[in-house]
Amino acid sequence: MKIAYFGYDPLSCCLEVFLRKGYQFAAIYCGESGPFTEKIIAFATKHHIKLCFDKPNLEQVRDLTAQGVELFFSAEYPWKIPIPSDLKYAINVHPTLLPEGRGMTPLPHLILNQSKHAGITLHKLTQNFDSGDILIQQAISIDPQECFDTLSAKIFRHTPKLLETLLDDLQGFYQNSQKQGEGSYWASITQAQQSIDWQQPTDQILLRLRAFGSLGTYAEIAGKIYIVTSAQARTYQHNYCAGEVVVENEHYLTIATIDGELCIPKSKIRISSII
Repeated sequence: MKIAYFGYDPLSCCLEVFLRKGYQFAAIYCGESGPFTEKIIAFATKHHIKLCFDKPNLEQVRDLTAQGVELFFSAEYPWKIPIPSDLKYAINVHPTLLPEGRGMTPLPHLILNQSKHAGITLHKLTQNFDSGDILIQQAISIDPQECFDTLSAKIFRHTPKLLETLLDDLQGFYQNSQKQGEGSYWASITQAQQSIDWQQPTDQILLRLRAFGSLGTYAEIAGKIYIVTSAQARTYQHNYCAGEVVVENEHYLTIATIDGELCIPKSKIRISSII
């Protein structure tokens, strides 16, 4: 079967599944050439697959079906994909247990306050984001110290097996798909939600840092906005003001919290372009 693939690196594991199953790639749409598409581009280059960086339009997708493409597959792709009326299969991967957690940035929400909805859903791709009939899904547990990166890794590990199960009986899963219920939509993360509030307890600051991991969490330090990707902390009583720099040397910054301190390695912090 011919396939058109739409995706970024976080779920590039799906590419190898289609290759093992004997699918033929007519094209791979990856949106941009950059740090989030390196694996996708390397795969396409290695296997001599056409790469597309522009947003797909109706004319382009109709050309794909005219070439014999029967399946569109989307995995971590941010743009809306037009679905031709004659396309046989269209599938998207979403990292929650739909119908809960529709939206573009569910992973931080899962770690912050929605852990019971953690999972992977393969569903029909429609013109309404994350709303198509459910084909197959699997729950994922969130550990007490889970962070954005460890949760991303879990999804990366578990998705290929779920996709293999789906492809083993694609027509059967398609025919027996389940309508989504009302569910919930989780809005995109705001800068405020992605920022450290020095007036919060230390454990809440650490939770926020874990929720964003390598994406980075904004922190105002000495009048400047930084992006922090990792830190350690301890709690104790002190007389510093929350957010005050307690120690700075060539290796780390130590910032007072209301009930302790946060130690940030300088290798894990950078100046933000946001003023």
